[in-house]
Amino acid sequence: MISRTTKAITNATWTGISTLLTFPIQFINRYYMVHYLGITYLGITSLYSNILSILSLADLGVGTAITFLLYKPLQMKDWKSLSAIMNLYKKIYRWIAAVILVLGLIVIPFLGFFLKSSINYNNVYILYLVYLFGTVSSYLFSYNQSLLYADQNAHIVSIITLVTNYIMVIIQVVTLLMFKNPVLYALLFVFNQFIANCVISLYVKKKYSMILKTNKNISHEEKRQLRDNVVGNMFLRVGGVVVTGTDNLFLSAFTNVIQVGLYTNYLTITSSLQRFMTQMIGAITGSIGNFSVVKSKKEASVLFQKLQFINFIIVSIATLAIIFLSNEFISLWLGKKYVLDHFNVILIGLSFYFMNYRMIGWNFISVYALAPRMKLFAVNEMLANVIFSLIFLKAFNLGLTGVLLGTIFSTILTVGWQDPYVIFKHGFNTSPRPFFSRYILNLFILILELSIVELMANFFINKLFNSFSTFMVMIPIIIIIGIITPLPFYYKSLELQYSTKLIKRLLKMR
Repeated sequence: MISRTTKAITNATWTGISTLLTFPIQFINRYYMVHYLGITYLGITSLYSNILSILSLADLGVGTAITFLLYKPLQMKDWKSLSAIMNLYKKIYRWIAAVILVLGLIVIPFLGFFLKSSINYNNVYILYLVYLFGTVSSYLFSYNQSLLYADQNAHIVSIITLVTNYIMVIIQVVTLLMFKNPVLYALLFVFNQFIANCVISLYVKKKYSMILKTNKNISHEEKRQLRDNVVGNMFLRVGGVVVTGTDNLFLSAFTNVIQVGLYTNYLTITSSLQRFMTQMIGAITGSIGNFSVVKSKKEASVLFQKLQFINFIIVSIATLAIIFLSNEFISLWLGKKYVLDHFNVILIGLSFYFMNYRMIGWNFISVYALAPRMKLFAVNEMLANVIFSLIFLKAFNLGLTGVLLGTIFSTILTVGWQDPYVIFKHGFNTSPRPFFSRYILNLFILILELSIVELMANFFINKLFNSFSTFMVMIPIIIIIGIITPLPFYYKSLELQYSTKLIKRLLKMR
Protein backbone atom coordinates (compact mmCIF):
# COMPACT_ATOMS: atom_id res chain seq x y z
CA MET A 1 0.00 0.00 0.00
CA ILE A 2 1.35 3.41 -0.97
CA SER A 3 1.90 5.69 2.04
CA ARG A 4 0.21 9.05 2.48
CA THR A 5 3.55 10.89 2.31
CA THR A 6 4.55 9.11 -0.91
CA LYS A 7 1.21 10.01 -2.49
CA ALA A 8 1.61 13.61 -1.38
CA ILE A 9 5.13 13.82 -2.85
CA THR A 10 4.00 12.14 -6.09
CA ASN A 11 1.06 14.51 -6.51
CA ALA A 12 3.10 17.60 -5.67
CA THR A 13 5.95 16.55 -7.99
CA TRP A 14 3.75 15.81 -10.99
CA THR A 15 1.68 18.91 -10.39
CA GLY A 16 4.82 21.04 -10.19
CA ILE A 17 6.23 19.56 -13.41
CA SER A 18 2.91 20.02 -15.19
CA THR A 19 2.58 23.64 -14.08
CA LEU A 20 6.18 24.49 -15.01
CA LEU A 21 5.73 22.97 -18.47
CA THR A 22 2.53 24.98 -18.90
CA PHE A 23 4.29 28.31 -18.28
CA PRO A 24 6.04 28.60 -21.70
CA ILE A 25 2.93 27.93 -23.76
CA GLN A 26 0.91 30.39 -21.69
CA PHE A 27 3.31 33.24 -22.41
CA ILE A 28 3.77 32.26 -26.06
CA ASN A 29 0.02 32.26 -26.41
CA ARG A 30 -0.30 35.66 -24.72
CA TYR A 31 2.46 37.07 -26.95
CA TYR A 32 0.56 36.22 -30.12
CA MET A 33 -2.73 37.42 -28.63
CA VAL A 34 -1.32 40.87 -27.74
CA HIS A 35 0.54 41.35 -31.03
CA TYR A 36 -2.21 40.12 -33.34
CA LEU A 37 -5.36 41.17 -31.48
CA GLY A 38 -4.08 44.21 -29.54
CA ILE A 39 -4.00 45.51 -25.97
CA THR A 40 -7.68 46.54 -26.16
CA TYR A 41 -8.71 42.94 -26.79
CA LEU A 42 -6.58 41.89 -23.82
CA GLY A 43 -8.22 44.47 -21.57
CA ILE A 44 -11.74 43.54 -22.68
CA THR A 45 -11.29 39.80 -22.19
CA SER A 46 -9.61 40.37 -18.83
CA LEU A 47 -12.60 42.45 -17.77
CA TYR A 48 -14.97 39.69 -18.90
CA SER A 49 -13.01 37.12 -16.91
CA ASN A 50 -13.40 39.27 -13.78
CA ILE A 51 -17.14 39.74 -14.33
CA LEU A 52 -17.64 36.01 -14.80
CA SER A 53 -15.52 35.20 -11.75
CA ILE A 54 -18.01 37.27 -9.75
CA LEU A 55 -20.94 35.45 -11.34
CA SER A 56 -19.27 32.16 -10.44
CA LEU A 57 -20.07 33.00 -6.83
CA ALA A 58 -23.31 31.22 -7.70
CA ASP A 59 -21.62 27.93 -6.80
CA LEU A 60 -21.43 29.21 -3.18
CA GLY A 61 -18.36 27.10 -2.47
CA VAL A 62 -20.35 23.90 -2.95
CA GLY A 63 -17.33 22.14 -4.45
CA THR A 64 -15.14 22.70 -1.38
CA ALA A 65 -17.97 21.75 0.96
CA ILE A 66 -18.77 18.48 -0.81
CA THR A 67 -15.10 17.50 -1.15
CA PHE A 68 -14.94 17.55 2.67
CA LEU A 69 -17.62 14.82 2.73
CA LEU A 70 -15.54 12.54 0.48
CA TYR A 71 -12.56 11.95 2.80
CA LYS A 72 -14.20 9.56 5.26
CA PRO A 73 -16.06 7.28 2.77
CA LEU A 74 -12.89 7.04 0.68
CA GLN A 75 -10.93 5.98 3.76
CA MET A 76 -13.67 3.46 4.69
CA LYS A 77 -14.21 2.33 1.05
CA ASP A 78 -17.93 3.08 1.43
CA TRP A 79 -18.78 3.09 -2.30
CA LYS A 80 -22.53 3.60 -1.85
CA SER A 81 -22.03 6.75 0.20
CA LEU A 82 -19.50 8.02 -2.34
CA SER A 83 -21.98 7.40 -5.14
CA ALA A 84 -24.73 9.29 -3.29
CA ILE A 85 -22.41 12.27 -2.65
CA MET A 86 -21.17 12.41 -6.27
CA ASN A 87 -24.71 12.20 -7.67
CA LEU A 88 -25.74 15.10 -5.43
CA TYR A 89 -22.61 16.98 -6.56
CA LYS A 90 -23.58 16.54 -10.22
CA LYS A 91 -27.16 17.74 -9.71
CA ILE A 92 -26.10 20.83 -7.77
CA TYR A 93 -23.49 21.83 -10.37
CA ARG A 94 -26.02 21.57 -13.20
CA TRP A 95 -28.30 23.95 -11.34
CA ILE A 96 -25.37 26.28 -10.74
CA ALA A 97 -24.56 26.29 -14.48
CA ALA A 98 -28.15 27.33 -15.23
CA VAL A 99 -28.05 30.13 -12.63
CA ILE A 100 -24.75 31.51 -13.98
CA LEU A 101 -26.16 31.48 -17.52
CA VAL A 102 -29.21 33.52 -16.47
CA LEU A 103 -27.16 35.99 -14.41
CA GLY A 104 -24.64 36.35 -17.24
CA LEU A 105 -27.36 37.25 -19.73
CA ILE A 106 -28.78 39.84 -17.30
CA VAL A 107 -25.35 41.57 -17.15
CA ILE A 108 -25.22 42.25 -20.93
CA PRO A 109 -27.10 45.62 -20.89
CA PHE A 110 -24.63 46.96 -18.29
CA LEU A 111 -21.39 46.09 -20.11
CA GLY A 112 -21.14 49.57 -21.61
CA PHE A 113 -20.52 51.10 -18.16
CA PHE A 114 -17.24 49.21 -17.82
CA LEU A 115 -16.19 49.17 -21.49
CA LYS A 116 -16.65 52.94 -22.09
CA SER A 117 -14.89 53.92 -25.35
CA SER A 118 -13.94 50.30 -25.99
CA ILE A 119 -17.59 49.60 -26.79
CA ASN A 120 -16.63 50.46 -30.40
CA TYR A 121 -14.35 47.41 -30.52
CA ASN A 122 -15.90 44.87 -32.90
CA ASN A 123 -17.60 41.79 -31.47
CA VAL A 124 -17.55 42.93 -27.81
CA TYR A 125 -20.93 41.34 -27.10
CA ILE A 126 -20.17 38.16 -29.04
CA LEU A 127 -16.90 37.82 -27.10
CA TYR A 128 -18.79 38.19 -23.84
CA LEU A 129 -21.26 35.46 -24.84
CA VAL A 130 -18.37 33.16 -25.75
CA TYR A 131 -16.77 33.69 -22.33
CA LEU A 132 -20.14 33.25 -20.62
CA PHE A 133 -20.91 29.93 -22.31
CA GLY A 134 -17.36 28.76 -21.62
CA THR A 135 -17.84 29.45 -17.91
CA VAL A 136 -21.21 27.72 -17.85
CA SER A 137 -19.92 24.63 -19.66
CA SER A 138 -17.03 24.26 -17.20
CA TYR A 139 -19.53 23.28 -14.48
CA LEU A 140 -20.95 20.31 -16.37
CA PHE A 141 -18.11 17.87 -15.65
CA SER A 142 -15.63 19.64 -13.34
CA TYR A 143 -17.07 17.97 -10.21
CA ASN A 144 -15.26 14.73 -11.13
CA GLN A 145 -11.92 16.38 -10.36
CA SER A 146 -12.87 16.61 -6.69
CA LEU A 147 -13.00 12.82 -6.39
CA LEU A 148 -9.44 12.51 -7.71
CA TYR A 149 -8.17 15.25 -5.37
CA ALA A 150 -9.89 13.74 -2.34
CA ASP A 151 -8.50 10.28 -3.20
CA GLN A 152 -4.93 11.66 -3.38
CA ASN A 153 -4.72 11.29 -7.18
CA ALA A 154 -4.23 14.94 -8.12
CA HIS A 155 -1.35 14.00 -10.43
CA ILE A 156 -3.88 12.49 -12.87
CA VAL A 157 -5.62 15.86 -13.21
CA SER A 158 -2.25 17.56 -13.77
CA ILE A 159 -1.17 15.19 -16.53
CA ILE A 160 -4.47 15.32 -18.43
CA THR A 161 -4.64 19.13 -18.13
CA LEU A 162 -1.05 19.49 -19.36
CA VAL A 163 -1.64 17.40 -22.48
CA THR A 164 -4.90 19.14 -23.41
CA ASN A 165 -3.33 22.58 -22.78
CA TYR A 166 -0.50 21.90 -25.23
CA ILE A 167 -2.83 20.58 -27.91
CA MET A 168 -5.30 23.47 -27.55
CA VAL A 169 -2.64 26.20 -27.44
CA ILE A 170 -1.04 24.91 -30.65
CA ILE A 171 -4.45 24.98 -32.31
CA GLN A 172 -5.12 28.49 -30.95
CA VAL A 173 -1.86 29.96 -32.25
CA VAL A 174 -2.25 28.32 -35.67
CA THR A 175 -5.82 29.58 -36.09
CA LEU A 176 -4.80 33.04 -34.87
CA LEU A 177 -2.00 33.28 -37.45
CA MET A 178 -4.28 32.00 -40.21
CA PHE A 179 -7.49 33.92 -39.52
CA LYS A 180 -6.68 36.64 -36.93
CA ASN A 181 -10.26 36.21 -35.71
CA PRO A 182 -10.82 37.25 -32.07
CA VAL A 183 -14.07 35.28 -31.74
CA LEU A 184 -12.53 32.04 -33.00
CA TYR A 185 -9.53 32.56 -30.71
CA ALA A 186 -11.83 33.17 -27.74
CA LEU A 187 -13.84 30.03 -28.50
CA LEU A 188 -10.73 27.87 -28.42
CA PHE A 189 -9.46 29.63 -25.28
CA VAL A 190 -12.55 29.31 -23.09
CA PHE A 191 -13.38 25.71 -24.02
CA ASN A 192 -9.87 24.47 -23.25
CA GLN A 193 -10.77 23.58 -19.65
CA PHE A 194 -14.09 22.08 -20.75
CA ILE A 195 -12.26 19.58 -22.96
CA ALA A 196 -9.87 18.70 -20.11
CA ASN A 197 -12.87 18.18 -17.79
CA CYS A 198 -14.45 15.79 -20.31
CA VAL A 199 -11.28 13.69 -20.50
CA ILE A 200 -10.96 13.64 -16.69
CA SER A 201 -14.60 12.55 -16.39
CA LEU A 202 -14.00 9.61 -18.74
CA TYR A 203 -11.00 8.59 -16.63
CA VAL A 204 -12.99 8.83 -13.38
CA LYS A 205 -15.84 6.71 -14.75
CA LYS A 206 -13.36 4.00 -15.74
CA LYS A 207 -11.21 4.08 -12.57
CA TYR A 208 -14.09 4.34 -10.11
CA SER A 209 -16.48 1.96 -11.84
CA MET A 210 -17.18 0.40 -8.43
CA ILE A 211 -19.05 3.59 -7.51
CA LEU A 212 -22.35 2.52 -9.04
CA LYS A 213 -25.46 4.63 -9.33
CA THR A 214 -27.59 4.31 -6.24
CA ASN A 215 -30.79 5.76 -4.85
CA LYS A 216 -29.23 6.19 -1.43
CA ASN A 217 -29.37 9.73 -0.05
CA ILE A 218 -26.73 11.36 2.11
CA SER A 219 -27.38 11.23 5.84
CA HIS A 220 -29.02 13.97 7.92
CA GLU A 221 -25.66 14.74 9.57
CA GLU A 222 -23.98 15.04 6.16
CA LYS A 223 -26.76 17.37 4.98
CA ARG A 224 -26.22 19.56 8.05
CA GLN A 225 -22.46 19.64 7.49
CA LEU A 226 -22.99 20.43 3.83
CA ARG A 227 -25.43 23.25 4.58
CA ASP A 228 -23.13 24.83 7.18
CA ASN A 229 -20.06 24.53 4.96
CA VAL A 230 -21.85 25.93 1.91
CA VAL A 231 -22.94 28.99 3.89
CA GLY A 232 -19.42 29.50 5.22
CA ASN A 233 -17.79 28.93 1.84
CA MET A 234 -20.24 31.36 0.26
CA PHE A 235 -18.88 34.14 2.45
CA LEU A 236 -15.28 33.05 1.78
CA ARG A 237 -15.86 33.09 -1.97
CA VAL A 238 -17.56 36.47 -1.88
CA GLY A 239 -14.67 37.92 0.12
CA GLY A 240 -12.06 36.31 -2.14
CA VAL A 241 -13.67 37.51 -5.35
CA VAL A 242 -14.14 41.05 -4.08
CA VAL A 243 -10.45 41.21 -3.13
CA THR A 244 -8.98 39.55 -6.24
CA GLY A 245 -11.72 39.81 -8.83
CA THR A 246 -12.72 43.48 -8.69
CA ASP A 247 -9.31 45.09 -9.27
CA ASN A 248 -9.86 45.23 -13.02
CA LEU A 249 -13.42 46.51 -12.51
CA PHE A 250 -12.11 49.41 -10.37
CA LEU A 251 -9.34 50.18 -12.87
CA SER A 252 -11.70 50.09 -15.82
CA ALA A 253 -14.28 52.29 -14.08
CA PHE A 254 -11.81 54.87 -12.68
CA THR A 255 -9.09 54.84 -15.38
CA ASN A 256 -9.45 53.00 -18.70
CA VAL A 257 -9.38 49.56 -20.25
CA ILE A 258 -5.77 50.09 -21.44
CA GLN A 259 -4.63 50.24 -17.80
CA VAL A 260 -6.48 46.97 -17.27
CA GLY A 261 -4.53 45.45 -20.16
CA LEU A 262 -1.14 46.58 -18.79
CA TYR A 263 -1.92 45.33 -15.30
CA THR A 264 -3.23 42.05 -16.72
CA ASN A 265 0.21 41.26 -18.16
CA TYR A 266 1.57 41.23 -14.61
CA LEU A 267 -1.45 39.29 -13.42
CA THR A 268 -0.55 36.67 -16.01
CA ILE A 269 2.78 36.26 -14.23
CA THR A 270 1.39 36.32 -10.69
CA SER A 271 -1.53 34.07 -11.63
CA SER A 272 0.87 31.56 -13.17
CA LEU A 273 2.97 31.53 -10.01
CA GLN A 274 -0.13 31.34 -7.84
CA ARG A 275 -1.49 28.49 -9.96
CA PHE A 276 1.80 26.67 -9.51
CA MET A 277 1.61 27.09 -5.73
CA THR A 278 -2.11 26.35 -5.54
CA GLN A 279 -1.76 23.15 -7.52
CA MET A 280 1.33 22.06 -5.59
CA ILE A 281 -0.40 22.63 -2.25
CA GLY A 282 -3.74 21.43 -3.57
CA ALA A 283 -2.06 18.20 -4.68
CA ILE A 284 -1.47 17.31 -1.02
CA THR A 285 -4.91 18.41 0.23
CA GLY A 286 -6.21 14.85 -0.12
CA SER A 287 -3.33 13.65 2.04
CA ILE A 288 -4.11 16.37 4.61
CA GLY A 289 -7.74 15.21 4.58
CA ASN A 290 -6.66 11.61 5.14
CA PHE A 291 -4.31 12.82 7.91
CA SER A 292 -7.17 14.63 9.64
CA VAL A 293 -9.22 11.41 9.75
CA VAL A 294 -6.55 9.22 11.38
CA LYS A 295 -4.36 11.65 13.40
CA SER A 296 -4.89 13.92 16.43
CA LYS A 297 -5.41 17.67 16.29
CA LYS A 298 -2.10 18.26 18.08
CA GLU A 299 -0.29 16.32 15.37
CA ALA A 300 -2.21 18.30 12.75
CA SER A 301 -1.07 21.62 14.26
CA VAL A 302 2.56 20.47 14.04
CA LEU A 303 2.04 19.42 10.42
CA PHE A 304 0.52 22.82 9.67
CA GLN A 305 3.62 24.67 10.93
CA LYS A 306 5.91 22.37 8.94
CA LEU A 307 3.95 22.89 5.72
CA GLN A 308 3.73 26.64 6.42
CA PHE A 309 7.54 26.83 6.42
CA ILE A 310 7.69 25.14 3.00
CA ASN A 311 4.96 27.49 1.76
CA PHE A 312 6.93 30.50 3.03
CA ILE A 313 10.08 29.43 1.15
CA ILE A 314 8.10 29.05 -2.08
CA VAL A 315 6.07 32.27 -1.73
CA SER A 316 9.12 34.36 -0.76
CA ILE A 317 11.08 33.16 -3.82
CA ALA A 318 8.03 33.86 -6.00
CA THR A 319 7.69 37.36 -4.49
CA LEU A 320 11.36 38.14 -5.19
CA ALA A 321 10.91 36.91 -8.74
CA ILE A 322 7.86 39.14 -9.29
CA ILE A 323 9.61 42.25 -7.98
CA PHE A 324 12.99 41.81 -9.66
CA LEU A 325 12.25 39.81 -12.81
CA SER A 326 8.78 40.74 -14.07
CA ASN A 327 9.80 44.03 -15.73
CA GLU A 328 12.75 42.38 -17.47
CA PHE A 329 10.52 39.51 -18.52
CA ILE A 330 7.77 41.74 -19.93
CA SER A 331 10.36 43.85 -21.78
CA LEU A 332 11.69 40.72 -23.47
CA TRP A 333 8.25 39.22 -23.94
CA LEU A 334 6.09 42.13 -25.15
CA GLY A 335 8.30 45.24 -25.21
CA LYS A 336 9.24 48.06 -22.84
CA LYS A 337 6.05 50.02 -23.52
CA TYR A 338 4.14 47.40 -21.51
CA VAL A 339 6.31 47.83 -18.37
CA LEU A 340 5.02 49.40 -15.12
CA ASP A 341 7.13 51.51 -12.74
CA HIS A 342 9.20 49.71 -10.08
CA PHE A 343 7.11 50.93 -7.13
CA ASN A 344 3.90 49.41 -8.51
CA VAL A 345 5.78 46.19 -9.26
CA ILE A 346 6.92 46.07 -5.61
CA LEU A 347 3.29 46.49 -4.53
CA ILE A 348 2.22 43.70 -6.89
CA GLY A 349 4.86 41.46 -5.31
CA LEU A 350 3.85 42.33 -1.73
CA SER A 351 0.16 41.83 -2.56
CA PHE A 352 1.08 38.40 -3.90
CA TYR A 353 3.04 37.58 -0.73
CA PHE A 354 0.36 38.54 1.80
CA MET A 355 -2.36 36.80 -0.20
CA ASN A 356 -0.52 33.53 -0.80
CA TYR A 357 1.13 33.26 2.60
CA ARG A 358 -2.34 32.09 3.65
CA MET A 359 -2.42 29.22 1.15
CA ILE A 360 -1.75 26.38 3.60
CA GLY A 361 -4.47 27.83 5.82
CA TRP A 362 -7.03 27.62 3.00
CA ASN A 363 -6.44 23.88 2.74
CA PHE A 364 -6.82 23.30 6.48
CA ILE A 365 -9.98 25.42 6.56
CA SER A 366 -11.37 23.15 3.83
CA VAL A 367 -10.21 19.88 5.40
CA TYR A 368 -11.48 20.73 8.91
CA ALA A 369 -14.73 22.27 7.61
CA LEU A 370 -14.04 25.60 9.30
CA ALA A 371 -15.75 27.71 6.65
CA PRO A 372 -18.87 28.31 8.83
CA ARG A 373 -16.64 30.13 11.34
CA MET A 374 -15.19 32.38 8.62
CA LYS A 375 -18.39 34.19 7.62
CA LEU A 376 -17.83 37.41 9.56
CA PHE A 377 -14.13 37.51 8.71
CA ALA A 378 -14.88 37.16 4.99
CA VAL A 379 -17.29 40.11 5.18
CA ASN A 380 -14.61 42.16 6.97
CA GLU A 381 -12.12 41.41 4.19
CA MET A 382 -14.61 42.33 1.48
CA LEU A 383 -15.65 45.63 3.05
CA ALA A 384 -12.08 46.61 3.92
CA ASN A 385 -10.89 46.02 0.35
CA VAL A 386 -13.70 48.06 -1.21
CA ILE A 387 -13.31 50.91 1.30
CA PHE A 388 -9.51 51.14 1.06
CA SER A 389 -9.52 50.85 -2.74
CA LEU A 390 -12.14 53.57 -3.14
CA ILE A 391 -10.31 55.87 -0.71
CA PHE A 392 -7.02 55.49 -2.59
CA LEU A 393 -8.75 55.82 -5.98
CA LYS A 394 -11.19 58.67 -5.27
CA ALA A 395 -9.56 60.68 -2.48
CA PHE A 396 -5.92 60.34 -3.57
CA ASN A 397 -6.41 59.52 -7.28
CA LEU A 398 -3.69 56.85 -7.14
CA GLY A 399 -5.00 54.62 -9.94
CA LEU A 400 -3.31 51.20 -10.03
CA THR A 401 -1.27 52.07 -6.92
CA GLY A 402 -4.50 52.67 -5.01
CA VAL A 403 -5.99 49.33 -6.06
CA LEU A 404 -2.85 47.47 -4.96
CA LEU A 405 -2.64 49.33 -1.63
CA GLY A 406 -6.31 48.56 -1.01
CA THR A 407 -5.68 44.84 -1.47
CA ILE A 408 -2.58 44.84 0.77
CA PHE A 409 -4.20 46.83 3.58
CA SER A 410 -7.41 44.77 3.58
CA THR A 411 -5.48 41.47 3.68
CA ILE A 412 -3.14 42.45 6.53
CA LEU A 413 -5.84 44.02 8.68
CA THR A 414 -8.43 41.25 8.32
CA VAL A 415 -7.86 37.68 7.12
CA GLY A 416 -4.09 37.92 7.56
CA TRP A 417 -4.62 37.31 11.29
CA GLN A 418 -8.19 36.02 11.32
CA ASP A 419 -7.51 32.85 9.27
CA PRO A 420 -4.85 31.42 11.61
CA TYR A 421 -6.93 32.41 14.66
CA VAL A 422 -9.83 30.25 13.45
CA ILE A 423 -7.59 27.37 12.33
CA PHE A 424 -5.70 27.09 15.60
CA LYS A 425 -8.54 27.89 18.01
CA HIS A 426 -11.33 25.86 16.38
CA GLY A 427 -9.41 23.42 14.19
CA PHE A 428 -6.53 22.43 16.48
CA ASN A 429 -7.98 23.63 19.82
CA THR A 430 -4.75 25.40 20.69
CA SER A 431 -3.24 28.91 20.77
CA PRO A 432 -2.22 30.61 17.47
CA ARG A 433 0.73 32.39 19.13
CA PRO A 434 3.38 30.13 17.55
CA PHE A 435 1.96 30.97 14.14
CA PHE A 436 2.07 34.74 14.71
CA SER A 437 5.65 34.63 16.01
CA ARG A 438 6.63 32.77 12.84
CA TYR A 439 4.57 35.23 10.74
CA ILE A 440 6.56 38.22 12.07
CA LEU A 441 9.86 36.35 11.75
CA ASN A 442 9.12 35.39 8.15
CA LEU A 443 8.13 38.94 7.25
CA PHE A 444 11.47 40.14 8.65
CA ILE A 445 13.28 37.48 6.58
CA LEU A 446 11.43 38.59 3.44
CA ILE A 447 12.44 42.24 4.01
CA LEU A 448 16.03 41.09 4.50
CA GLU A 449 15.89 39.10 1.26
CA LEU A 450 14.41 42.08 -0.62
CA SER A 451 17.18 44.35 0.67
CA ILE A 452 19.93 41.92 -0.34
CA VAL A 453 18.58 41.38 -3.85
CA GLU A 454 17.89 45.12 -4.31
CA LEU A 455 21.49 45.96 -3.42
CA MET A 456 22.85 43.31 -5.75
CA ALA A 457 20.58 44.39 -8.60
CA ASN A 458 21.32 48.12 -8.27
CA PHE A 459 25.05 48.06 -7.63
CA PHE A 460 26.25 45.06 -9.59
CA ILE A 461 23.94 43.24 -11.96
CA ASN A 462 22.12 46.10 -13.75
CA LYS A 463 25.45 47.80 -14.46
CA LEU A 464 27.08 44.71 -15.93
CA PHE A 465 24.41 43.05 -18.06
CA ASN A 466 21.69 43.78 -20.62
CA SER A 467 18.04 42.85 -20.06
CA PHE A 468 18.31 39.22 -21.11
CA SER A 469 21.56 38.60 -19.24
CA THR A 470 20.18 40.34 -16.15
CA PHE A 471 17.11 38.13 -16.25
CA MET A 472 19.15 34.94 -16.53
CA VAL A 473 21.68 35.94 -13.85
CA MET A 474 18.99 37.02 -11.37
CA ILE A 475 17.08 33.73 -11.46
CA PRO A 476 19.66 31.60 -9.60
CA ILE A 477 20.51 34.51 -7.27
CA ILE A 478 16.87 34.86 -6.20
CA ILE A 479 16.46 31.12 -5.67
CA ILE A 480 19.68 30.84 -3.64
CA ILE A 481 18.89 33.87 -1.45
CA GLY A 482 15.31 32.66 -0.96
CA ILE A 483 16.53 29.28 0.28
CA ILE A 484 19.64 30.24 2.26
CA THR A 485 18.47 33.38 4.10
CA PRO A 486 15.86 31.60 6.32
CA LEU A 487 18.24 28.78 7.34
CA PRO A 488 20.03 30.57 10.24
CA PHE A 489 16.66 31.57 11.69
CA TYR A 490 15.28 27.99 11.52
CA TYR A 491 18.44 26.14 12.56
CA LYS A 492 17.53 22.81 14.27
CA SER A 493 13.80 23.61 14.02
CA LEU A 494 11.17 20.92 13.37
CA GLU A 495 10.20 22.74 10.18
CA LEU A 496 13.70 22.53 8.72
CA GLN A 497 14.13 18.90 9.79
CA TYR A 498 10.81 17.99 8.13
CA SER A 499 11.74 19.78 4.89
CA THR A 500 15.13 18.04 4.80
CA LYS A 501 13.50 14.62 5.25
CA LEU A 502 11.05 15.36 2.43
CA ILE A 503 13.89 16.31 0.08
CA LYS A 504 15.80 13.11 0.96
CA ARG A 505 12.68 11.03 0.40
CA LEU A 506 12.04 12.72 -2.93
CA LEU A 507 15.61 11.96 -4.04
CA LYS A 508 15.15 8.30 -3.04
CA MET A 509 11.91 8.14 -5.05
CA ARG A 510 13.86 9.16 -8.12
